[in-house]
Amino acid sequence: MIRKNEVVMKLSMPRRWPRTTRLSLIIGISMVALVGLILAPRVPLGPHYHDFADRRTMFGIPNAQDVLSNIPFVIVGVWGFVWLLGKSSRAAFLDQRERIPYQLFFLGVALTGVGSFWYHLAPSNFRLPWDLLPMTCSFLSIVVAMFMERVNTRVGLVGLTPLLLLGAASVAYWYFSETQGHGEYKFYLFVQFFSPVLCALIIGLFPPRYTGMRYLVLVFCLFVLAKFLESYDQQIYSFGGLISGHALKHAVAGVACYWILRMLEVRHAIFQKQSRGKRPSSEFDVRAAYPATR
Repeated sequence: MIRKNEVVMKLSMPRRWPRTTRLSLIIGISMVALVGLILAPRVPLGPHYHDFADRRTMFGIPNAQDVLSNIPFVIVGVWGFVWLLGKSSRAAFLDQRERIPYQLFFLGVALTGVGSFWYHLAPSNFRLPWDLLPMTCSFLSIVVAMFMERVNTRVGLVGLTPLLLLGAASVAYWYFSETQGHGEYKFYLFVQFFSPVLCALIIGLFPPRYTGMRYLVLVFCLFVLAKFLESYDQQIYSFGGLISGHALKHAVAGVACYWILRMLEVRHAIFQKQSRGKRPSSEFDVRAAYPATR
């Protein structure tokens, strides 16, 4: 009976599974997802993709709310990028290499604001890549940041450039295939939606190196809300005609990016925080939990 309880306890605490088991699970799920992606039928861009609900012109700006609601991206992106360049950000990282994916994330956020601003002035296939490319940079940079902090800093850093290139390739492939008359959008969609799945797997299977988990939960909830608002663009706009779901999506996503910045500003290394009261356990000892971070 005691043995059975121990097995149940181990199964219910995946972070205590053998490291190779946890890594194999992530690799296995990723491979299955990639095979499913390749076998999945073609996903073209929807025929009404560029038909947004709110087309009003304000201050001489066409589609004004969808355009101006991108300003939070620019503000948060520049704010986060500049903060990461300053000395005050050093306390947020035990290994200064960990700041690199966050720098790319906030750079991507700022460029997303600029690209989406440009796209929404006159939505078209030609302008859409300027919106999508920096978003792939941000999605994949966060995945790498989680991997570097929780699994292996060096391997994550090595994989950062190839992942970003693959993300860019997903957008380039869609644009090229669209010009040939058989647009294939599924590879970009995979980058957008599988990125949070990978983050969730890494977070669920590997112990945190820093405090601030509640901020990540909030960011995930805001991401889901943003996708909901985007999906109901027209329906939300029909309620009084004040603001569209797509404009709200921009605002909510911008707030989500801010909370990532806030997480970095206030977080602390877990083993440092615990060591004030008692000797750190091996689970939170950086050298034990992250043997390849050096």
